Amino acid sequence: MINIFRKILYLLFSILLLIVLFFLVDLTDIDNSYVNRNLIEIDSKNLNSRHSFKISTYLRYYYLKAYKIINKESYKKRWEVEEQNIRNSFPEEIIIKAKINDFSNQSYPLEEYSTSNDWFRSHGNNFSTRFSNFNKINSENAKNLKLAWVYSPKDEKNFIYNVQANPIFYKGNIFLPNSQNQIVSINGLTGEQNWKFNVDKGIAAKRGMILYESEKDNKEPRIFFVNNRNRLFSLNANTGEPIKNFGKNGEIEVGLTPIPPVIYKNQLIIISTSSILKVYNLDTGKLKWKFKINKTKNSILFPNFEKGSPWGGFSLDEKRGLLFFTTGNPEEWHVGVDRPGDNLYANSVVAFNLEEKKIEWHFQEIQHDIWNLDIAAAPILTMVKKNDRFIDVVVAVTKLGNTIILDRESGEPLFDMIKRRAPISNVPGEKTSPYQIDISIPEPVCRNKFKKEYLSNFLDSDDSKKLLNLIETSDFGFPNPPKIGKKNIQMAGCVRWAGASVDTEKNILYVSVDQYPYISTIIENKNFKGKYTHKWEYLVDKNNNPGIKPPWGAIVALDLNLGKIKWKVPFGNYDNLKDVYETDTGTRNRSGVTATRGNLILASGTKDNKFRVLDSTNGDELWSYTMSKAGSAPPTVYETNGKQFIVVPAFEDGGKNIYSFTLK
Repeated sequence: MINIFRKILYLLFSILLLIVLFFLVDLTDIDNSYVNRNLIEIDSKNLNSRHSFKISTYLRYYYLKAYKIINKESYKKRWEVEEQNIRNSFPEEIIIKAKINDFSNQSYPLEEYSTSNDWFRSHGNNFSTRFSNFNKINSENAKNLKLAWVYSPKDEKNFIYNVQANPIFYKGNIFLPNSQNQIVSINGLTGEQNWKFNVDKGIAAKRGMILYESEKDNKEPRIFFVNNRNRLFSLNANTGEPIKNFGKNGEIEVGLTPIPPVIYKNQLIIISTSSILKVYNLDTGKLKWKFKINKTKNSILFPNFEKGSPWGGFSLDEKRGLLFFTTGNPEEWHVGVDRPGDNLYANSVVAFNLEEKKIEWHFQEIQHDIWNLDIAAAPILTMVKKNDRFIDVVVAVTKLGNTIILDRESGEPLFDMIKRRAPISNVPGEKTSPYQIDISIPEPVCRNKFKKEYLSNFLDSDDSKKLLNLIETSDFGFPNPPKIGKKNIQMAGCVRWAGASVDTEKNILYVSVDQYPYISTIIENKNFKGKYTHKWEYLVDKNNNPGIKPPWGAIVALDLNLGKIKWKVPFGNYDNLKDVYETDTGTRNRSGVTATRGNLILASGTKDNKFRVLDSTNGDELWSYTMSKAGSAPPTVYETNGKQFIVVPAFEDGGKNIYSFTLK
């Protein structure tokens, strides 16, 4: 009997030991390719197995329960609600003064910031200005536009709806992903498909691609893109065939990322959603080095959720060797208990020095974000005029409606900002940032903070009473934190992944925005008593329309030199609401706009499925065309056979077509 009992104990001990070893192995990462990290790292961020993650969650939960008993004072300081009197002792505001001298010198001629037929990268170029130099189609003749051709995939098997790639153009041909998860080459004059390449997993080139042709050798032009999972592909742009000597038959493993690479000195550069920058040999795909953006203190039980995933895109200043990217918000969205502090590099614009392999500077818009207000769009490199001279800047448009303009070399703002004292939370363990930035100039491009007067005038009495009661009993979003027992109404992020287009000669930024307020509520985690999570819903009337006054979508022109809005017009319309609102309502939109030297703004993505051409000087609509579905990515402008064309992908809501327009 004793022997059986011993055997059972040995068996249980062996199982426990195996679980512990499995957990430790999963915690451990060994890698000698990092330039800023030890060879061996033991950290809960390395956990890959869902079983390991469950073990970590339970260990953390019981560790905190024991810690509460053993060290009450320390636990109280860290895990209980902040004291209001301590926050009140902070100054009400801190002024961040604008940079007034020693600006970054102009390093590129003006013409390099716009594109002609060198649309080699999604968003146009390495500066991400998405601005075309072509003006054959202009504000005088845009009324004479016509449909040139429509492309639809021939083999309809799988539908990928979330294609957000701005098409690229090279020697008469367009390259982009289609609705069948294929990369296709299309003749820009006729719309005929030249070749296709099937991507079996993930989403092919979700956020775009890049084309490279060497000026020093006779190698074939190559297209590079990722599959929104962990693979990067290299294709021959002429044939669509994989480049055999690149990785394994044209593929390499790079980690999860939706954004296309950038090319610098024969190197391919990507950044994963785990905030690891990776540099590969352009020809072979061999990894050269890696950099861990958020190098935080290792922890076995507590994940360091300070990172915010970079998923907006890259811009590159090749002359300075500076790579720019924006970052998202850290998770969990509305509860930041497990990530105390400012959450370094999240919600930020980051400048990385590729030569010195270090972060040159970063600018954080929101500290300890608990509102899901990440910077979703790629930063834009352009120039602004200051003191009668052009200076180099980086511009970021954000979900909060801010346009952040920073000196390119130092990261200092070009307009004054105010850091205002922020409220505390009533969620145990939630330590809100003492201050949050309030930007008045440049003027916000949308209604970024909910107000009672935004409530729609077009509600019946029951609807109005219901929504008024909701407003009276709720907090209004940023910088008011979500709280237990009180709903929080905020304006859902108004500038999304597509970002803006910049006329670098006039220093005007054009951006599409939308406004759909939502309500967040803090709730207790059903699995762990005393731990909190969130739920959310849109603020809508009984007809499921936004409960605020229109416009719900708009296009905005912002003077970057002055920080002032030049004009703003509704973008899109719901035909069934024309009689109700007696004006264009604007609609939800995501695909972004492209501006041209012909004083045009090319825009799609609205719920009425229209492609619109606007006068960029005043926002007047000059021409429109109703497509089968809404546009899903910004238009691209190109010339072939002496004619100018505009190509518009329309993949929203199951769409499958690509449209091209030209003059009659």
